[in-house]
Amino acid sequence: MSSLVSLGIVCALGNNGQDVLSNCLRGGQFLSARQDLLPQRQVMVGAVNSPLPDMTDFPVEYQSRTNQLAFAAYQQIAEVIKKLNCAPHRLAVILGTSTSGIAEGEQALAQLDAEGRLPATYHYTTQEMHAPASFIASLSGATGPAYCISTACSSSAKALISARLLLDADMADVVITGGVDSLCKLTLNGFAALESVSAGVCQPFGKARDGINIGEGAALFVMQKGNNGIRLAGFGESADAYHISAPHPEGTGAYQAMHKALDMAGVEASSLGYLNLHGTGTPLNDEMESKAVNRLCSQVPCSSTKALTGHTLGAAGAIEAGICWLLMNQAEAWLPANQHNGLSDPTLAPINLLQSIIQVESLNYCLSNSFAFGGSNVALLLARE
Repeated sequence: MSSLVSLGIVCALGNNGQDVLSNCLRGGQFLSARQDLLPQRQVMVGAVNSPLPDMTDFPVEYQSRTNQLAFAAYQQIAEVIKKLNCAPHRLAVILGTSTSGIAEGEQALAQLDAEGRLPATYHYTTQEMHAPASFIASLSGATGPAYCISTACSSSAKALISARLLLDADMADVVITGGVDSLCKLTLNGFAALESVSAGVCQPFGKARDGINIGEGAALFVMQKGNNGIRLAGFGESADAYHISAPHPEGTGAYQAMHKALDMAGVEASSLGYLNLHGTGTPLNDEMESKAVNRLCSQVPCSSTKALTGHTLGAAGAIEAGICWLLMNQAEAWLPANQHNGLSDPTLAPINLLQSIIQVESLNYCLSNSFAFGGSNVALLLARE
């Protein structure tokens, strides 16, 4: 058994769990317009606009926006880590990321191009994929396994699975696990080249959907052995092996991942209280995901939260599992609405897409989907016993 005993979270919805939950249920506009990420084009992004921790006292190799976001999330769980009093060699760190410190690399290259020299404050390890895990390990004093997983948009969902497997293998007693990513030009221009960036705010499962909004943020869980509150009860992984960026049109791998997660926990799909959809707002993703969910159980209440947070890429799996964790910790069980312009796509396979927030009697099982380029599919099942 592995329990998720604490959560630190920061994203466009807020800088702590209480604000994230409140704003997620309230809905509204939390994305912001940026002019500096795409050439001659304004784009809506899920930026964290509130102040982040000061990093000037840290070594230069730790000074990145990605680590600032991770630090903001870590500060929310630091006291729990301290109270657990875990031996350093039994404390591990497993995170998911897709950008690490690429933004700082972009800035350094711009100065190199303009002035012929790199900034004195630039250190190449800032943008290595392991950097966020190394930073959190240094903060927490962890000397157990510490690494990052980078499988695009399924990265941090896979990190939670790896943390669970590490505990099951008795290689750690406590794992700090989750994901972090920050906004940078690389990802924005990459998705723009694929013609996948929305002209406005994304419309998951909407008739007018035209692409994604990129976001940033971090979510860090404290996972430990035992059955204490909410736990990662099941998980499923699959690989489409269909196309480098497009999902399998029938959602075969997506269905397999969800089915495996439920089967591992011995839970029927009809018992699910909520499903957080991957729901990017792209034509192909939403089409295949609706088919997969319809095949699994068309009556499960579900919604995408990406119109609120933006697609936080490598952090998305952890942030959306974090939203599920927050929903399950409510005194009264409310579920968030799927935000679009009010016009759902009638050509999609029927699913129980929440058009407004609803209150349910109880919320014991939540499923969270994360699907990535290359057909890397993950579903996480959270349970409260």
